[in-house]
Amino acid sequence: MDTPRFQSIQDIRAYLRSQGALERHEMRVLRLWTQAKAQDSGRRSLETFMPKTLREALPSLSQALQGLATLREQHPAQDGSARLLVGLQDGQTVESVLLPREGLCVSSQVGCAVGCVFCMTGREGLIRQVGSAEIVAQVALARTLRPVKKVVFMGMGEPAHNLDQVLEAIDLLGTVGNIGHKNLVFSTVGDVRVFKR
Repeated sequence: MDTPRFQSIQDIRAYLRSQGALERHEMRVLRLWTQAKAQDSGRRSLETFMPKTLREALPSLSQALQGLATLREQHPAQDGSARLLVGLQDGQTVESVLLPREGLCVSSQVGCAVGCVFCMTGREGLIRQVGSAEIVAQVALARTLRPVKKVVFMGMGEPAHNLDQVLEAIDLLGTVGNIGHKNLVFSTVGDVRVFKR
């Protein structure tokens, strides 16, 4: 079976539905992925819980989800943080930063159009938006390294310029991702669209 390609959470949901998934199956797959657990883990047996077509699609689905964000380099610091160079499926890279006290800083864009003078990210401008699935994949990847209980959107890019994808990621992380909404921190240079939403 061919490995599917995703960019947004909606892409994943559509693929799951095409494989016979109901909402409860979607939620299980998304929960296990966001929490960096194997798709065959959990209390319920796959044979009794999932339709056969979905069970047969799980190996290629798992491969696709793991391929959304891969660790290229890790640079630990003395304060307990670690910069992660994360490869995306199209070959672009972003940075995530493991923070002390179980935090993670994620990127929402490859590059940035804002161009703050103190920031290296904006020097080459905006290359592309990071999809909601790619944002969540940064969290799933980090959780393979250490626990993550807080996510801050302060990495590469201006989250307000990718608002729909960022809010979709926040929604998933705040539900099945097991991160309290007060621990999902959105940082912006002051784009008023954020406050309206």
